[in-house]
Amino acid sequence: MRNGDGTPLQVKSNYDVERQLSGSGDYAVDMEDMDDDASGGVRSARYSWYTSKDKSIDWSGYNIMPKKCIMHNGEYKIAYEMFKNKNNGCKKHSQGIYLAEVGAFAEAYALQSQYESLYTYGENQYGNPESLDYASCTAFEEANDDGSFTYVKLGCSDAGGLKLFTYSDSSCTVEITNNIGVYNDMKITLGSCVSCTTTPSFDDDATIAALAENGYTDDYAPYDAKLCATVHSNKEMSQSCGWSCKRQVKKGQASSSGSSSSRWNALEKFFLFFWSFAGIGLVWVVLKQRRMMSREDAIVEEAAMNGVGIKKRHVFPIALAIVFLTLLSMFMVWKKMTWLLLIGANVGLFAQFVFLRRKAKRANAAGDGYVKDAGLQIS
Repeated sequence: MRNGDGTPLQVKSNYDVERQLSGSGDYAVDMEDMDDDASGGVRSARYSWYTSKDKSIDWSGYNIMPKKCIMHNGEYKIAYEMFKNKNNGCKKHSQGIYLAEVGAFAEAYALQSQYESLYTYGENQYGNPESLDYASCTAFEEANDDGSFTYVKLGCSDAGGLKLFTYSDSSCTVEITNNIGVYNDMKITLGSCVSCTTTPSFDDDATIAALAENGYTDDYAPYDAKLCATVHSNKEMSQSCGWSCKRQVKKGQASSSGSSSSRWNALEKFFLFFWSFAGIGLVWVVLKQRRMMSREDAIVEEAAMNGVGIKKRHVFPIALAIVFLTLLSMFMVWKKMTWLLLIGANVGLFAQFVFLRRKAKRANAAGDGYVKDAGLQIS
């Protein structure tokens, strides 16, 4: 199995124990030598499904969605969401949002993308991102003038994507600005629904045989989840995203990607103003119409309200509560609740206006009198 240019398929990995200077690609795994102990050793450090044939988790139907690259508790993390089987393209059955170390997530994401390309086209069209040389804190291959080294590590950009940062120490804790000519070429498609498992999509006996020879068999296909198994089945690698973390992820998505679910777009803002002013207008006309209620209608209405345990003095606090909840929903961008409260209030006010209007016309036609403000009296 080879790249498009005929060279062997290379899978980047930085889990070699003695890794020092990087950038040369010396720590890649050659697919043609996959069964060799040395290449298998690099892989077994993270991708245990391959060497141990672990069947503890059947990943069939599971999906993962990378959401945001964030700084959390002083460390760069990828926030991702896991979805169970029958999730309808990451639309339901969410298991929650989790965090994984940027470098490990990027390596697993690249590995799965390379295999998806392999399964689809028979070759690695995804490429071999050089940024993965710096998935962990790694010294740049050229020393500084004073003999010291600049260290590089993959992290998060202000926009929530990936970026390479330079440091003065081997632990990558003291960030410095040092233009050494390294740039990030590792891309993670945020917000995309990624299947945990991948199946070869072509009917080529020779290629299928080569895949089987290098570890792919139908028996283990449901467990061959390079990305999901790497970041989610290892508790040391993954951690739950709490309330503050979720707010950070949501805020980041709104500011960088303009997610329609996290902010009001222009059309939605128009209808917010429209229904808000419509509601104010309906309150005015309903109050005006209630001033024309007959005494009999006012008594009947009050008796009906008492029957369900509501006094007229309760109406004003209830109205204030609805207004408060509507404004809170607008501010928090709870779209479903906002539209339910806003449109529901307008429909209710309009129905009240129509009812009072018809009552008034019937009363006038019958010659019944009315008591001014009878419908506004509070008992």
